[in-house]
Amino acid sequence: MPITHTPRQAPVAAVMAYLLDQAEVTARAIESNACEDGAPLNDAVARAWINRLDLIAGVITRASKAQRCQPSYLPAHPSFTGKELR
Repeated sequence: MPITHTPRQAPVAAVMAYLLDQAEVTARAIESNACEDGAPLNDAVARAWINRLDLIAGVITRASKAQRCQPSYLPAHPSFTGKELR
C-alpha cells in the first residue's frame, strides 16, 4: 500500500524521511565506532538521545491521530486586559 500525504504534508514528510535515514546511518556509525573502540557510548548521552527520540515518536503519534482543530473563541495571545472575556 503506497504512503500518501496531503499536499501540505508532502514536503515535510519527505524531509522527515530523509532525516530518519540520516539518523539511522549516524546511529549505526556510532554503534560501529563504539564496538571498534571497545568503549560504549556515554550512558547519559544515550539516555538523552533516547528521550528526544521518544518525544519525537509521541509527536508523530499525535499527528497520526490529529483531527481538524476547532477555532478558539479566545485569541492565541491574550492581551491580559480582560477584554477577551466580555
